[in-house]
Amino acid sequence: MRLPIDVPGDVRRADLIRVEGDREWERWTTVPGPVLESVTGADATALVGLVADLPDADMMRCYHPVYALRAHGAEGVLFELAFCFRCHNALGFAGGAQTGLEGFDADSPAGQELLGRFRAADPNAAGRAPASSAP
Repeated sequence: MRLPIDVPGDVRRADLIRVEGDREWERWTTVPGPVLESVTGADATALVGLVADLPDADMMRCYHPVYALRAHGAEGVLFELAFCFRCHNALGFAGGAQTGLEGFDADSPAGQELLGRFRAADPNAAGRAPASSAP
C-alpha cells in the first residue's frame, strides 16, 4: 500500500485508534477517536512496515472505517490512515489534510494481521475472530 508520505526511518511511535465521533469523513483533517494502544521503537517501525506491505486491491464503496493508525516521528505526526476492512479502502492524512483513498487487500495475510492487531487492542472487539475481515 502506498503510504500518504515517504516515511522517514525515524518512526518513533504508532498509535492504534478506534474511529469514533463524526462519521462525515469528507470533513476530517485528522482521525477522530481514542488511542487503543501505542507502540514505540522497532515495534512502531514494524507496524508501519506491515501497513506498507498491504497489497493493493480494488476499492469498493461503503467506507465506514472502524480502525486507524497514526504514525509519529521526532517532529510530530507523520501520517494517519483510517481503514475500512469491509470495502478495502484506507483514507490517508498528512500535514492536517486528506491525501485520498487507497485500496488495500484486507483479506491478505498482512491485512488479517493488521486487523488482528487492532482487535487485540480494542476492548470492544472481545470475542470477534481476527480472521474475519468484517469489523
